Amino acid sequence: MTTAANLIRFAAGEVGYTESPPGSNGNKYGQWYGMNYVPWCAIFVSYCFDQIDLPLPIRSAKGFAYCPDGVSWFRNRGQWFHDPKAGDVVFFCWRGDGIADHVGIVESVKPDGSIISIEGNTGIGNDANGGEVMRRTRTPGIILGCGRPPYTNPVASQTQVSRPTTPTPAPPHREVPKVPPNYHKDLVDRLIGNKSNSSPKK
Repeated sequence: MTTAANLIRFAAGEVGYTESPPGSNGNKYGQWYGMNYVPWCAIFVSYCFDQIDLPLPIRSAKGFAYCPDGVSWFRNRGQWFHDPKAGDVVFFCWRGDGIADHVGIVESVKPDGSIISIEGNTGIGNDANGGEVMRRTRTPGIILGCGRPPYTNPVASQTQVSRPTTPTPAPPHREVPKVPPNYHKDLVDRLIGNKSNSSPKK
């Protein structure tokens, strides 16, 4: 069953996994996705959803590796929310510029609006490239928004009824988008900051 509870249970079982060697971004999630040794928070989220048979075909049949791609995908489908619920894909913005820097999975919501999230490639002292799967407490001020997948039995929020930012349509078709020929090369350049790229992301 593709439920939020199943996703959280699976993701929780990954807590404690670390990349090897430390600082390399080498990990089993990158191996599975076909893009190892790159920042892997979004790849971790993609892996968890794939393993419960609810893939997020954002940039490939397996998911996505670049956080802003995930934001655009959920927004375009009317599945973008600002009231977190357990099981949501939560995107974080550290710099206040409206661009997603990191992503995780909401495990629970606290009465004060903060959340407990399960995140890949995080760590104490390095929120977005720390090399470990961890539970983190995150405050509302750094939450950009949440994508809500079409679970068969969603978990209700502990704090309030969520309000979509746009009307929620029927569950989307599971079409797999076409990936531009140079997408993954360009993505790797963006993720690792390849200085040879003639048009770096600003």
